[in-house]
Amino acid sequence: MTKERKMAVVTVLKKIIRLYEETTFIPQPVSFSNEKLRIQSSDLTGELLDCYQHVVFTEDLFFANQNFNIILLALDSPARTVECWALQDVLQFSEGQYQIFATTDTDDILFCDMKDDSSPVYAGSLGDPNFYKLSDSLTEFLEFYFAFSNFWKQREDVSQEEYIVGTGDLIERYLSPDVQATAKEYLLR
Repeated sequence: MTKERKMAVVTVLKKIIRLYEETTFIPQPVSFSNEKLRIQSSDLTGELLDCYQHVVFTEDLFFANQNFNIILLALDSPARTVECWALQDVLQFSEGQYQIFATTDTDDILFCDMKDDSSPVYAGSLGDPNFYKLSDSLTEFLEFYFAFSNFWKQREDVSQEEYIVGTGDLIERYLSPDVQATAKEYLLR
């Protein structure tokens, strides 16, 4: 991982911790560690490994975002297991290529592809056989989530049309061109 990319990961992780502290309705202890934490997981690589090595938390972190509420899962959370989501028959999950790191309040899963050092983020919904690529890296996804949360946090009674336009603009501004269509399909359904 290049020094620039490492700095980008560190910067966005600090922003996400601040966002959590500002928005959560279920406060849990969380902090950033400049020193890499020793973690017990041979399945994690790349940016997702960096996330778990630098963000100190032992309970799941619930973000309060009425439009896209995620729950960042602690390393030992049962919700990170493929059995929790009955994904044993999906080869990429059973072999450890896909690692679940978050869920949504609507029981969707967010997971990273461990074959790519940048840890691209995907979403999956129960009952939907499709996976939706949301970003080319975990850093890109977290930057988008930070901007998305800040954009929508003070707004209530947003019309569906305004939400679609505003979210589409954020997707085009923060996400790579090759994932924008699937991110829109997932977030604007």
